[in-house]
Amino acid sequence: MPYKEKDKWRGKVTLNGRRHTSLHRTKKAALAWEHAIRKELKKKEKNLPRGLDLLTFCSKYAIYAERFSRKVYDEKRSLCKRILKTWEPATLLQDITPDTVQTFLDKQASDRSANASNRDRKNLLAMWNYGNKFLGLLENPVAITSKRAHDRKPPYTPPTEDVLKILLVATRKEKVLLDCYLHTAARRSEIFRLTWVEDINFERRKIRLGTRKTKDGSMEYVWIPMADEMYESLLWLWNNRKFKQSPYVFVDDHPGPNFGNPYKVRRRFMRSLCERAGVKPFGFHALRHFVASRLADMGKSSKTIQQLLRHKKLNTTERYIQSINDGLKGVTDGLFDEKGTKKRHEKERGCN
Repeated sequence: MPYKEKDKWRGKVTLNGRRHTSLHRTKKAALAWEHAIRKELKKKEKNLPRGLDLLTFCSKYAIYAERFSRKVYDEKRSLCKRILKTWEPATLLQDITPDTVQTFLDKQASDRSANASNRDRKNLLAMWNYGNKFLGLLENPVAITSKRAHDRKPPYTPPTEDVLKILLVATRKEKVLLDCYLHTAARRSEIFRLTWVEDINFERRKIRLGTRKTKDGSMEYVWIPMADEMYESLLWLWNNRKFKQSPYVFVDDHPGPNFGNPYKVRRRFMRSLCERAGVKPFGFHALRHFVASRLADMGKSSKTIQQLLRHKKLNTTERYIQSINDGLKGVTDGLFDEKGTKKRHEKERGCN
């Protein structure tokens, strides 16, 4: 109700804890103002979002995802673009149901692949888990959706002879990079971020590798011994490095915007080596699979290979290994030949 203030009347409306006032010459005018402003405020309240909208959610999650590796960040950002295009930026999170999510995933499986759909589901699940933990979301509509069945295509692992061929055609400088991959089974990012002072210890013959493949995206380091061949290669590079002032081991010396900086990608490096060696093309990551498979063929345990690859789960390591199960060698010898069949029949008659 309006109240008198000196020779005027002040209208007053309180809504959701907020106080609105206005001075008028008459009580009637103040009453009319209160009625109008109360109607306007209620209309605005009705049109306000009832919760967090998708655009805000995606923006907040994108900022949070910056702590992860570039590859993971790009994957999550790409997902955000797809769902914003599908569900509209103003969509409220409480309006996104399990059926909404499953329909989106089914469409991705149809348009792209089952594997792509499962990857989107994994990232959506992580996104909503973030919302549950940090933004107070009460439900996760992704949790009860189902994964798509898909046949996992094994990655190409080059044979030993092809790896030897690229080592033969590599220059002295190119061989340093190859030696680091072959003797550490490292990821590309781990090799490219190597620094002379912090990561290379010639005195103790150790190399430090760091990765952001952690739950919170923080760096995790591990020291591993240098093989003699890698030690000699790195020592040669140290004595013959072009950029004496750079702290990085592998520096881009090709003319361009990245000149003098650590490598980010080297798309032509392995392709060029494979062409010169005349072998089927493969990339840096294939060398990681090659080392794992080669060690398995040499009789090293999966646990030992897991430690070298720095996998959190053993089943991840086992997907890298493409070795022959020597325990089955000879089991089926003579299964269908005449001699083997005859012996089996004689054995069966003897038992009868």
